[in-house]
Amino acid sequence: MFIKLSNAIALAVAIALAGGCATNDGYHKAFAAESAIKGNHQTFAAPLDQTFRAVKITLIRQGFTMESADPSSGLIKATRNFQDPVEKDVSYNIVATADVNAEDENSIVTIAASQQTILHREWHTWWKLLWIIPIFPTGTEYQTVVTKEGNVTDAAFYKDFFASVSTAVDASIAAAKAKALKLAAEKAEADAAAAAAVKAAAEAKAVAEAAAKAAAESAAESAAEPVAPTSDATQPVAPVVEGVSASPVVTPAQVDSTPAASAPAPAAAP
Repeated sequence: MFIKLSNAIALAVAIALAGGCATNDGYHKAFAAESAIKGNHQTFAAPLDQTFRAVKITLIRQGFTMESADPSSGLIKATRNFQDPVEKDVSYNIVATADVNAEDENSIVTIAASQQTILHREWHTWWKLLWIIPIFPTGTEYQTVVTKEGNVTDAAFYKDFFASVSTAVDASIAAAKAKALKLAAEKAEADAAAAAAVKAAAEAKAVAEAAAKAAAESAAESAAEPVAPTSDATQPVAPVVEGVSASPVVTPAQVDSTPAASAPAPAAAP
């Protein structure tokens, strides 16, 4: 018993010493220039909002599940479980984080991704004769094992991503231009209709003013013409002065209608 305990202590001390001598300090170079991921950033000649939307669309179209997307900070995080096209028992858990920032009138997209290679194991449990010879299966058991994990450093991965983002950005810019042209055409049409309405109203006003002016001139001419006396007009009456007998006023018509006084008859001849 003492010998076994001594052996265990010696083994533990050896492991501790080996661990102390072989220190793994590879993580110290995480920020070294040679550790930087190549080709994981690109500049786009597009506004920030359009580029941010294009990155989201690209990730969603490629089957990523959106975990967070914050336009104020420009950060997007998405994950995807990708089945290996050849080995059906292998899948990949991919986590991608993208940062979208504005630079003047352009946008800069930076992305980093990590992956886990997962092996899916399946085996059957058997009923065994004498605990040695398997006779028939009694069940199935499954197990997932992470065989590899780390950052994605493959340049082709990021090249394909930025190609998809560039296509989405171009489509977004084209859609924005088409919308702007449509709004400009609608505005021009509305302005033309308003100008036509103003012109029609001005013409109608001018016609109404001309008609009113003509009517006023006609009324003024009618008022300036003299009125001819009628035959049954009221005859003038001579004024009456006290103490003076008023002589009757004889009109020309009355003179003409009064019979002439008969002349004295000539004397008879002797």
